[in-house]
Amino acid sequence: SSSFAHQQPLHLIFNMVTLWNAAPMEIHLGSLRYMKYTFLLVILSMVTVTAFYYAAIYFFDRTYYRHVYSLGYSCVVFGWMMYQCEVSGGTLSYFGLPMPARLAPFAALFLTQLIVPNASFIGHLSGIIIGELIFQGLFDWFVDSIFFVVLAISVLATLYTLRPMLSSNASQGSVTSPDMRMSRPGGWMAVPNTSMDEESGERRTEMKVVDGVLVRVTR
Repeated sequence: SSSFAHQQPLHLIFNMVTLWNAAPMEIHLGSLRYMKYTFLLVILSMVTVTAFYYAAIYFFDRTYYRHVYSLGYSCVVFGWMMYQCEVSGGTLSYFGLPMPARLAPFAALFLTQLIVPNASFIGHLSGIIIGELIFQGLFDWFVDSIFFVVLAISVLATLYTLRPMLSSNASQGSVTSPDMRMSRPGGWMAVPNTSMDEESGERRTEMKVVDGVLVRVTR
């Protein structure tokens, strides 16, 4: 679900404006096929990012990537950018520089990195890779019937993993919990935290990273 989370409104707006340029692809492919390819981009780009991080950590000793988090729809946007450029073919002008259409996503990749150094280079590159593999027909076996089965399983699995959190929220009603909730493989774990602001006597909510895990602290 990290592909649907964004750091700030501007991040979301930028991705949606960029994705709008790929709107002709839905007309070209049809809504069902467009949705199927988007599903593949969301899932497989995150798998590719994870594989890159795993290789960086365990084969190149880049332990920094243990604490790197990826957010945003950019992987999917770059994937569609690659697919659209392959469909268009020929050459195009990128900021006045003529180049083969299939190289434009790589130019956008490096330009984005120059403008926004904190952007996920690996995430954007992963989207480009998956977009190219989809265009080359590597997933032609992923027919509609298989897509609907996998989609249903994914939805059910997501709901199952959220079950502890949803049941916890339902039991608490509308009262704001003074707990700190931490993500864990089996769901969410509540850790008591009843500290108060000494001056105002009001509780405050903060987001922090604790031992590599993003947590919400309500004080």
